[in-house]
Amino acid sequence: MTITEMIPLLNVEDADRSIAFYRDALGFEAAQTFEADGATVWAMLASGDTKLMINQSDHADSTARQDAASYGDVVLYCYVESARDRHADLTARGVTVGEVTTEAYGMEEFLLRDPDGYEIAIGSRLTQIA
Repeated sequence: MTITEMIPLLNVEDADRSIAFYRDALGFEAAQTFEADGATVWAMLASGDTKLMINQSDHADSTARQDAASYGDVVLYCYVESARDRHADLTARGVTVGEVTTEAYGMEEFLLRDPDGYEIAIGSRLTQIA
């Protein structure tokens, strides 16, 4: 078997709310959407070659994720040119983000959560990996 692409699918409580967050905070665009009964229930989001699917589910429950410990479950890790610049931009726009940390593995990074509590790490390399 050869996997040609892997795209995370997040089950969310409110697709429109999630689409707005990923658009406004992280710069994604809705490349495709699907509606049922006049409401958006699924979207393929894209930022360059990076893709993410959002699926509104009656079974989605963000309660446990909202207060979960960092790195206690799946983390969407996004590489950017400068984590510090992105942190300053998000902070200036009122997005709640964690502090920028410098990690022993050669990254500067910070954490934030989407409206359903999914954890997102934003990081930039301090050194090139060979």
